[in-house]
Amino acid sequence: MTETLHVRWKPGTLDTLLVTSPHGTLEWNVLIFERVYGRAPLAALYLSGRTQVTRPAHPALSAATAA
Repeated sequence: MTETLHVRWKPGTLDTLLVTSPHGTLEWNVLIFERVYGRAPLAALYLSGRTQVTRPAHPALSAATAA
């Protein structure tokens, strides 16, 4: 099972991203995002200001939302 993360720049910053998942929104540093997801999603983020990536769903979070 996977989940989609929607990523955009935090307004007024050059190095902080807002990452929205089905469980909420977190702030990530752009360098951490690049290490985890690589350069291709980061390039898309620079070009359009937003991107989305998929990741495996965390089993504990999936079980908690199903209950």
